[in-house]
Amino acid sequence: MAVPERERTLLDGLWRGSGHHRLADGTVTRVPKRPVPSAGAAYPVHTHLVVGADGPLEAGRYAFDLERGTLLRRDETREREAGWPAPGTGADVTGTHLVLTVQPGRSFGRYRHRAWPLWIADTAYALTAVEFLCAPAPAAVRLGPGPRLRELLGVPRAADHGRWITRGLAPEIPLATVELPDSWSVLPERRDALAARRSPAIGEFEAAARTHDPRAADLARASGQAWVLGAHRLETWSVATDAPAAEFVEALWRAHRAAAGLCYAGALSRRWRCRPVSGCVAARGRWTVHALAMLPGAPDLDKESAA
Repeated sequence: MAVPERERTLLDGLWRGSGHHRLADGTVTRVPKRPVPSAGAAYPVHTHLVVGADGPLEAGRYAFDLERGTLLRRDETREREAGWPAPGTGADVTGTHLVLTVQPGRSFGRYRHRAWPLWIADTAYALTAVEFLCAPAPAAVRLGPGPRLRELLGVPRAADHGRWITRGLAPEIPLATVELPDSWSVLPERRDALAARRSPAIGEFEAAARTHDPRAADLARASGQAWVLGAHRLETWSVATDAPAAEFVEALWRAHRAAAGLCYAGALSRRWRCRPVSGCVAARGRWTVHALAMLPGAPDLDKESAA
């Protein structure tokens, strides 16, 4: 199904860049350039639309097919036969909700028990991009996981993998939803800024003069990534290791949304190029949950990394 023009502009502004990344020797890879960076989870985020009776499409629930650039209308009859929840036709929903999910297996296969904070990380970067692109910025944001988001999207728990496999699908976890305002549009200059955004290659950081910021040395040790010593600007977010679970999860969302905001503002102003840093270990009673390493200036697109 074709995507309405306004919604297509938003979805393309999130996920569909121009061209593919190149290796250091100039060889074109099969990795597409994406406006929204991955914060370390290997791009597990998927996008859905839940449309009410007053929406731009027939009321219902739709999945965005990134490869084809189309919307797929969910078949509720087949889902019920597979034991999925029965969400109704969409008349129970007003407006249009953009729902961000993650396929946990995509990251878990690579990072195992360390994957779950990265699911939040990549979702937070995508969520902040929606807020960055849209005017007015969506005010109705709900974070997950939890039964309310699953009910809105009409999906079973990811742990009920048999129900997903019966439909020939990989399990997904709904992690965030945005209710789009009644009247909204994508800001062209911000869409263009994200389309041109690239994370600096690690080699650029390695070639830069080493910083004397003591935080960089701490972060290099905590992350095992010495290239951060070349950052001209560094922002970090941490939480106490003994923080309650709810506080810890809140810190994850807050850190990654703040980092994404800095990343996109830097792309818009062209003052900073940003590379997310994840995978840090705890030290001295605190865990650095995320960091953002930055270099100044406009990017050399042929030398950018695949982030």
